[in-house]
Amino acid sequence: MSTDFILFKETQFMGEVILNRPKVYNALNHDMILALYQKLRVWEKAPHIKLILISSSSDKAFCAGGDIKAVYEKGMAHHEELHQFFQSEYRLNHLIYHYPKPYIAFLDGITMGGGAGISIHGSHRIATENFSFAMPETAIGFYPDVGSSYFLSRCIDKTGLYLGLAGARIHAAQTCFLKLTDYFFKNISFEKIRSTLLSLESFSNHSIRECLLPFHHEEKLTDFPLEAIQRCFNASSVEEIFENLKTENTVWAKVTLKNLEKSSPLSLKTTFEQLQKAKNLDFSNCLKMESTLTKNFLKDPNFYEGIRALLIDKDQLPKWEPNTLALVSEKKINHFFCF
Repeated sequence: MSTDFILFKETQFMGEVILNRPKVYNALNHDMILALYQKLRVWEKAPHIKLILISSSSDKAFCAGGDIKAVYEKGMAHHEELHQFFQSEYRLNHLIYHYPKPYIAFLDGITMGGGAGISIHGSHRIATENFSFAMPETAIGFYPDVGSSYFLSRCIDKTGLYLGLAGARIHAAQTCFLKLTDYFFKNISFEKIRSTLLSLESFSNHSIRECLLPFHHEEKLTDFPLEAIQRCFNASSVEEIFENLKTENTVWAKVTLKNLEKSSPLSLKTTFEQLQKAKNLDFSNCLKMESTLTKNFLKDPNFYEGIRALLIDKDQLPKWEPNTLALVSEKKINHFFCF
């Protein structure tokens, strides 16, 4: 599998991956996913490769997610073919989570959706001052996938539910606090980190951590409303979250409520249920649940309507069906969890 959109090279003992599709913020297409999976499999068995370093050729984005414009172009009539794309992506996520060698992700710029799937599951996640993270899928009539049900459901208090439902964008200090990333590097170049890694003589995860920790920048959280998130998202339903946000009545609460009100009601209720279930599932079973959800979302018009409204026509006026939370039945939600 060969593609110019993802580059591979071997430098001494390091396997390097460079995402190279900057015009679309390194959006992952099927060929890129297959190429990365195949190369990681080769390096997994190669005794001279001791660690993996993945980065981007652009400082604007590590990876903004999967190529969902291509999903829209295929359309609902090809849902089974589209499911193969997502299955390949989830297989890659599974490999990265269980990868036997250190997997270091240098996250500079936008990292969303599928970009999280090829980074957050790695053993070492480096976030720069340019890094921003989000799982914005409910806004396009989908749900947070790529194994995010596992890490979102394990975030402190109700922060994972907040991120999954509202698609909120957060930065490096916040992701380190939530343990979605391990290191915050400020004003440190990629080449400095690369050369430091190439000076290693021991390749254990402990040795790599000892190598990277001196560059870590500690920063106090001053703009993350942890207590408000807990008050508003500690709820038994999406409807209760809406009411809590109205009661909170702060700028943050108003912005969050506005974002939720724009999202697909079906996506919101399904995501709420997904993250409750994920608390009791291991990583592999989270991916199995997501595969089932994806199969059903691909047969539902809301996903395509969301892509159309936000990314194709850009009218920002998706016509959701159902169009209110009250009209999303429990039967409908349960159906989405059935293969």
